[in-house]
Amino acid sequence: QSAQRVLVAVNSWLHAQTRQGPYRYDRDRGYVCTFSALVLKGGSAHLFHIGDARIHRLREGALEQLSEDHRVRVSAETSYLGRALGINPHLEIDYRNLPLAPGDLFLLATDGVYEYLDPRAMADIVATHADDLDAAARQLVEQALVNGSDDNLTV
Repeated sequence: QSAQRVLVAVNSWLHAQTRQGPYRYDRDRGYVCTFSALVLKGGSAHLFHIGDARIHRLREGALEQLSEDHRVRVSAETSYLGRALGINPHLEIDYRNLPLAPGDLFLLATDGVYEYLDPRAMADIVATHADDLDAAARQLVEQALVNGSDDNLTV
């Protein structure tokens, strides 16, 4: 409930700023952003998600996508965010509560990364750098760039 209150307040502010700005009729511009967060508490992972960044879990060598993309595809070349902070006055947040297991690793990534790397390559890079997750994140971004990404690359 606390996270929802904060996100609803942020959404209201972002939406109001966009309504007052030059991009009030453009769903992908203005004060709009995706949001994915992971809170580890006790033996649980709490996932909060809005937009098209992704939350994955790496467990026993397998990469599992835990969040759903909120992107609407109009054609192979055209898509837009169906849900994100700031798009609409009402905010719908995806929430999941999952049990943790020893060795679980979580990977949060933007589309500039996951659209340019297949899940096996992502899992292999993380496994190779499991003792230095900052190095794993840098390698994921570098490989996405090599593969042609020109979008936001955040891990």
